Amino acid sequence: MPEPDPELTQRLKSLAEERGFVRAGVARAEPLSPEGRQLDEWLSRGFHGQMDWMARTAEVRKDPGHEGMLPEARSVLVLAAPYMRSSAFDGPEPGRVAKYAMGRDYHNVLKRRAGALLKVLQAEGYLGRLAIDSKPVFERAWAERAGLGFVGKNCCLIVPGVGSHVFLACIVTTAALLADAPMERRCGSCTLCLQACPTQAFEQARRLDARRCISYLTIEHRGAITEELRPGLGPWLFGCDVCQDVCPYNQTSAQGGEAMAAFEPAERWDGVDALRLLRMEEEAFQEWASGSPLKRTGHEGLQRNASIVLGNIGGKAHLPVLRETSARSGSAVVREAADWACAEISRRLRTAGSAVPREPAVAVPDLDEPPS
Repeated sequence: MPEPDPELTQRLKSLAEERGFVRAGVARAEPLSPEGRQLDEWLSRGFHGQMDWMARTAEVRKDPGHEGMLPEARSVLVLAAPYMRSSAFDGPEPGRVAKYAMGRDYHNVLKRRAGALLKVLQAEGYLGRLAIDSKPVFERAWAERAGLGFVGKNCCLIVPGVGSHVFLACIVTTAALLADAPMERRCGSCTLCLQACPTQAFEQARRLDARRCISYLTIEHRGAITEELRPGLGPWLFGCDVCQDVCPYNQTSAQGGEAMAAFEPAERWDGVDALRLLRMEEEAFQEWASGSPLKRTGHEGLQRNASIVLGNIGGKAHLPVLRETSARSGSAVVREAADWACAEISRRLRTAGSAVPREPAVAVPDLDEPPS
């Protein structure tokens, strides 16, 4: 086993900073334990829902040296890039979109940025595989091991001083790089994220049932969404930020600068809301969503979500479009969601004026350390 190369390690970290990453760290490439056992248990419970690829690639995820990833891998270089988390722009009205999806597709942006580091490794004669949420790599586990941050109770990586609104990129490489020390978890007794989840998707801290998660339901789930969970989706058209927005580590000053420009809200959202998404034809949708994470949900999925959003927060003015959607859509899933939305709005109109219960007060959390 060759000795770690501190000079190459520092050169890569410096280049990462130049390319717009706010953190860079290294972990030794070795089988993941106990993270691997936790993944097996999560899969055995069916918490991955329709994400069958999670089960198919589980063995590769647990070991970067697996033949399906990179045999003889010695290091995992992990990079973190922040994205917009200002509350000044929450998305179209009616409806909300997760902040990470408001700008350009992060896969394309980070591939270009991290590709420069991969070229350095290759020029030195090493092999490397770049993963940006698209290969069977357990990014959060490696980020925690590489000292970038710690996994919070909401299962998100929290980078102190930056928060959890970050994208991760991993380079699995045969180069022996100088490993960083892992970071201790710092959530303390705080449970704001667990309490805030509208669909109660957390079985316990750091254990998420994706089948109940708004992000999963609005992005990955295909077909009809269980009626029991629809009210919990509230205004969310695509993704969800609730468990991150309440986190004290996200109350520090937001990141800025040129590196953030790619993730600022795109002009595509001007004049687009749940109502207009229902009126958007397939061809227009494909053009509108090009270069955006929104393409993953697809035309049918986003129209299903838009119908449910209007069922949750819409009013009498939205009924004509919902009825038109029910009559004209070629998707049985969209037609059913539009019918449900019409019924929900009609029910609210009949019971208009009912008292709305007040939200209970939430105690100030106790963190092991302040969100520095």
